Amino acid sequence: MNSGHFDYCKEFEHSGMIDWLTLRICLTELPDWLVYRIQLFSSKLFKVNALTRDVEWENYCWESVKSDSHQVCFKIGSELSIQGSPARIGLPNNAFGSADIRYCAQKMIDFAQDYFSNVALPNLENMPSDFKVQSQPPNVNLPSLERWTCSRIDVTRNYLMQSEAEARQALAYLKQTPEGRQRHSYESYGFYIGKGSTLHRGKIYLKGQDAKRNKRSGRAEYTDDEIEKSLRLLRAELTLARHALRRMKDDKNLKWYELDTECLLQLHEDYFKDYFSEIEITDMSNVRERLLKVAPTEGQAQAAYDCYVRIRMTGYEQAKQTYTKASWYRHVSNLKAAGFK
Repeated sequence: MNSGHFDYCKEFEHSGMIDWLTLRICLTELPDWLVYRIQLFSSKLFKVNALTRDVEWENYCWESVKSDSHQVCFKIGSELSIQGSPARIGLPNNAFGSADIRYCAQKMIDFAQDYFSNVALPNLENMPSDFKVQSQPPNVNLPSLERWTCSRIDVTRNYLMQSEAEARQALAYLKQTPEGRQRHSYESYGFYIGKGSTLHRGKIYLKGQDAKRNKRSGRAEYTDDEIEKSLRLLRAELTLARHALRRMKDDKNLKWYELDTECLLQLHEDYFKDYFSEIEITDMSNVRERLLKVAPTEGQAQAAYDCYVRIRMTGYEQAKQTYTKASWYRHVSNLKAAGFK
């Protein structure tokens, strides 16, 4: 199942990415036949009174849509909700992805639309005759992204270290950072900042361990080479939760889909600056600063930096294949001018 909105170049356009979106839309925005159709293939959770056997309440469950390269969940209730990592739509894992929120949201909506159009329905023998007419409806057309609300955005950046040992050492150092306004909680391969906050929260962890765990569980696909390279990545993840997004809308009249890439990456940098300010990390300090000094424009410096990250993760030859000849030699020229051979 492929999203018609997928654009490979956009997946590597920026140094950061959106690793999670939770989108919701009121059922009044959807045609009745589509609501019934989604309800029909959705599982339910019931509470049954032990004495009377009466059903006291029932709720629809989150449904996970999985294939070789996708993992998106949806749930229907008073709203239709879809959530998951946009990077997993069209890519085998979430090592990299896009930081363009409109592009990411549209991928999610397109994927849900495709699934709702093609999912096999259960036996319809006991369904009302008027619903049977709609059992093979026209193609599903979900409302445009501006009609949806968003209650969670995860903005993620990878920090490339020289070795797995250096990544572990950096994490150990970061775990000693004094608590600020938000409490810290720890796990073996990372730690949380403000865990459970409905405003914003952070997480810093070893991407390689996360990649190995997801590969073992079948939640993502990684080649052995990708696993080896990911062991050098330290990942920082900022979650903008529902109250943060509501505050932006109420105080700044800024809607979630108006959060452009520069804004999201700046929010990420502001949140984590106290943690990373004293650690020399390749792709956030030296490389970027050196490129800004030698590249003709800031845009070329950013593009060369993104090229550098891709080379470090996928290798020289594989990275080269993702660019036009002119773009590749421009990026390489800027990298050489910055001192890379």
